[in-house]
Amino acid sequence: MKILIVDDDVELVKAVKSTLSSVGHDVQFTNEPREGLKLIREQNHDLVFLDLSMPEFSGIDIVKNLAEDDTIKEKKIVVMTASAVNDEELKNLVDLGVHSILRKPVDIDALLDKIEEVGSS
Repeated sequence: MKILIVDDDVELVKAVKSTLSSVGHDVQFTNEPREGLKLIREQNHDLVFLDLSMPEFSGIDIVKNLAEDDTIKEKKIVVMTASAVNDEELKNLVDLGVHSILRKPVDIDALLDKIEEVGSS
């Protein structure tokens, strides 16, 4: 599966990329949110893991930007968050077109389960 990770936590991204690559996934990542938006728009990924809480341009900004022209409907985006986003805000993201939500810290088994779930949908 071709996976994009957009997260400003460099160490987390390296660890997740290493793990997912070791089980056969093609993993691309960026720690820059605006670059992430560009990659989501311009490349075809089977799945995007998107951190919600990033400085200056957040994952929420990316979701809203993709929702403006319905690009989000063509993408399978799983948002990851450790922030105090409440359930109603998360539901609003799903209503905008986000596939699903993972709470941080993300257990690797939960991550692999999510990849399997997205791959079978």
